Amino acid sequence: EAARDSVPVSAIKRGGWLIQVGAFDDEQGAKQRLELCRSKARAVLGEADPFTEPVAKGDKKLYRARFAGLDKHSAEVACKSLKRGEIPCLAIKN
Repeated sequence: EAARDSVPVSAIKRGGWLIQVGAFDDEQGAKQRLELCRSKARAVLGEADPFTEPVAKGDKKLYRARFAGLDKHSAEVACKSLKRGEIPCLAIKN
């Protein structure tokens, strides 16, 4: 499933947590990371909503790779699972 450009309202209502799994120089890199994470943690991220978020860092633009629509427990479980697979992960209360 392709990453969406913004967080769907339903995702925010469903769970107040999201996870960030990387920040990339281009949006394609962020989308590839989302697909990799989905394949590695399908059980936990199956219902989560993947999205990319552009952010300015100085004169550079980065694209954050994130999943929304999680509760605290599922965000923590997803991060543990991804970190075991050498993928950086940060759980964030929305």
